[in-house]
Amino acid sequence: MGEILNKVKLSETEERSIPTDRAKKYVKIRKLEEEIAREKSVLEELSAEEIAAIEDIFKKDIVDEVPQYLSVKEVSMLTGLTPQIVRRHCANRKYAAYQPGGGNGTWHIESSRFRTYPNWLDFIQKRNELFSNSQQVAKLAVQLWDEDESEKSEE
Repeated sequence: MGEILNKVKLSETEERSIPTDRAKKYVKIRKLEEEIAREKSVLEELSAEEIAAIEDIFKKDIVDEVPQYLSVKEVSMLTGLTPQIVRRHCANRKYAAYQPGGGNGTWHIESSRFRTYPNWLDFIQKRNELFSNSQQVAKLAVQLWDEDESEKSEE
């Protein structure tokens, strides 16, 4: 990584205005992120064959993180469709999905169809971040509950 950062050049103004080497390193990383985002946006319209080849490379890395089923909300977030349209696609069998509670209830939509979407990896990362945040909230709630219970037992 150090070699890549050494290739990123800062302007003279940036060099003078950034006080520390750590801050300069951070600015270089931000510049790289911006350049990667620009390059990635140019490549968004990949063919199905190109996407499949890319997915084969990264499939091994994210297998454990990929859910077997997605919710209506997740498919909506991934595709940009409204939740109502996603539900309609499920009911019309456009998406491989089922309702565990029978004819009423939530849909479980197979994720395999969506793995070729250009923003799939970003979606998985965001989904994992949301899950991690939920876990932290749950841990804090349990901690507060335990503290409250211990205070009650002391009284």
